[in-house]
Amino acid sequence: MFPDGLTNVRNATHGFDLPTLLGHAGEAVAFVDSQWIVRYCNDVYLANAGKRADEVLEHTPFDYIPGFERSIFYETIEVCRRENKPMCRIGYSTALGRWLMVRVFPVDGGVLLLANDASQSVVDQYQLAQQALADPLTGLPNKLSLAQDLGSGHPATALAILGLARFDEITQRLGYAGSDKALMALGSRLQSASRDGERVYKLPGHEFAVLLSHEQPQLLPRLQALLGALRGPWPLGGQSIVIEPRIGCLPLAPGENDVESGLRRAALALRRAHAQPDNDIVFYEPQLELALLRRQRLESELRAALAADQLTLYLQPKVAVAEGTLAGAEALIRWPHAEGMIPPGDFLSLAQDSGLMPEIDAFVLRRTIRMLSELRSLGLEVPVSINLSVDALCDDRLESDIARLLAASGLPPRLLEIELPENALIRDVGTSMDVLARLNAMGVRLSVDDFGTGYSSFSYLARFPVHALKIDRSFITGLVTSPTHQKIVKGIIRVAHSLQLSVVAEGAETAEELQALRRLHCDTVQGYAYARPMPMPEFVAFAQRQQAVPRMRATSI
Repeated sequence: MFPDGLTNVRNATHGFDLPTLLGHAGEAVAFVDSQWIVRYCNDVYLANAGKRADEVLEHTPFDYIPGFERSIFYETIEVCRRENKPMCRIGYSTALGRWLMVRVFPVDGGVLLLANDASQSVVDQYQLAQQALADPLTGLPNKLSLAQDLGSGHPATALAILGLARFDEITQRLGYAGSDKALMALGSRLQSASRDGERVYKLPGHEFAVLLSHEQPQLLPRLQALLGALRGPWPLGGQSIVIEPRIGCLPLAPGENDVESGLRRAALALRRAHAQPDNDIVFYEPQLELALLRRQRLESELRAALAADQLTLYLQPKVAVAEGTLAGAEALIRWPHAEGMIPPGDFLSLAQDSGLMPEIDAFVLRRTIRMLSELRSLGLEVPVSINLSVDALCDDRLESDIARLLAASGLPPRLLEIELPENALIRDVGTSMDVLARLNAMGVRLSVDDFGTGYSSFSYLARFPVHALKIDRSFITGLVTSPTHQKIVKGIIRVAHSLQLSVVAEGAETAEELQALRRLHCDTVQGYAYARPMPMPEFVAFAQRQQAVPRMRATSI
């Protein structure tokens, strides 16, 4: 008597003896009900199992197959029951010592299982297909496998992308082989830290993806636990490496299976996590996509603005503290836009990411030389400082470009000053010293910008041919109320003067801060307490009111 679940199959034979038909099928056949109890099997199934009918029927495979929960049969039946659709798997049976192709079909009350030997050609094709679904370095499922899992209805509630901050530093320290080992170790740790219902994937580059099946309230604690399991330092290659993981997470709606859209949105959240060091887990919000669209539009418009020479420079005066006279100015880039004046903080990072910084640097240098020429034609020999990107300062063509522009304008090199970010000096000390030495020999003035925020020291400054230090505004803010700030600024000024360096205080905004800087013998101040950045015509009027001197004093910049 067949179980009720096979009634339709029996009727479809139109009176033929179904056991005889299935017995001659040449492959193992069994019906397993929803409680895992075997209600029917043919002789081939019994022969393969090495059991009698009474040892199999009305029993579960867990009773007569050792390690059944780790077998290809269990995996295929479980997926078929969970997803309620036919499943096919190819795997090696250690019990039988051969490769099998297992097919499972959902029927009323359970599943119908069929299994037969897999030919070598089928096994080879299956193994090639499996390789296409796996990352060759870590052995983890890859992006294609992720797409298949989402497309086949994986019960995921969230897709998370895990990325590594400062991974390039690991490559620089350990080489490519070492960074590959780091990724292998990371993948192994991430897989070990995963739980039931989670699956880890390796994405291109140094990113991983995780499908999670947790409800919304448990998502954040679970992601925090994953990060905690990954943070270093780790011993690797005889060194201790620090891993700084970040996560961008996209909660998934039921039935959401568009892997490309999901990865793009989770990647947007990861990008925000990289941009916010104090927030290493970011969940996707629609505003992130809107910000990306705006960023893409701004990039296109920035390219057009550069091509049309629509950017401009504002000048912010620098005033000698003791005399209260104009000592120079800093050229600050601005972008006049239909939305209003766009500040540099909103588009310089965009220019850096999109490869536009060389054009920005060239514009700043070219426009500053033109402004210096205009000022000089008005009888105002006012030195102007500029900021260039770190890459420009390492470019061998910088010296020749500056020399060519100065020669064409007839300007004395001392009217041009280049402000160097503190960290740029120590990124490559040898290159920095060589570039600065050539610029100094040319007569161009050099200063260190944002001093106090990086990792350089006065011992480095003694080796570099710089003329001035600009104290970062973070130390000037609160100078009147913070004894610690007062001690820092006082110490910087004293040591700088001992090295024959002038000192510029950036960001002075109140009369009290000016008085404090005067008492500390600061040479020059730049800030709203004297003047805001202004377009060229306003600066000319300001300079004429201040009775700018035609020659530079030794302590001015």
